[in-house]
Amino acid sequence: MKNILVLSIFLTIGSLSGFAQEDSRQQTLFGDFNIYSSGGYGGPAMRLSAIEGDFAAFFGGYGAWFINKKFSIGGGGFGLVSSYPVPVEDRIDPALNLHYDMGYGGFMFGYTLASDRIIHLHTDVLVGGGGIEQDFEGLNDFSSTESNFFVFEPGVHLEVNIATFMRATGGITYRLVSGSDTPGIQDSDLSSMSLALSLKFGSFD
Repeated sequence: MKNILVLSIFLTIGSLSGFAQEDSRQQTLFGDFNIYSSGGYGGPAMRLSAIEGDFAAFFGGYGAWFINKKFSIGGGGFGLVSSYPVPVEDRIDPALNLHYDMGYGGFMFGYTLASDRIIHLHTDVLVGGGGIEQDFEGLNDFSSTESNFFVFEPGVHLEVNIATFMRATGGITYRLVSGSDTPGIQDSDLSSMSLALSLKFGSFD
């Protein structure tokens, strides 16, 4: 699951980079919306969060097309990297030391205020899906425990311009999960506030 998420992140970054063009102009059916500045970025990201109230760390990345120094359109994904054991009473095989394996990702949309200032505000939202299952390293016969879910994760961040090609962000997100059906886990257990940390590399002009 985590390998699929990592691959999808790199594919997203690669495909979006092809849209980065300087001083292009375009009109749309919704009005005279001109694209006078176009760039792109991607990078690693972390979510320090909780599952059932216990600490949980997620690591992943994202990529986006950056339009008019304001709008971001892209995608990203995250995988659970901290160990989260399944309680004995919830294990499908009590004799095995099982843990939860979880990942999620989707489309990301963002808006940046005063992008040229050293410190500025960035807001975004991730809309997509994910999956969670009971897992045991080296065994692959627990697929019946896997369930998929819908995820909606809005966030607000402070962003710092470190260099012309690099930015760092820190903020707060809320992961809202709906539709999970894995033994021992409910939607409310997976929904949580997160401390969001990330780096962006690319063109921001």
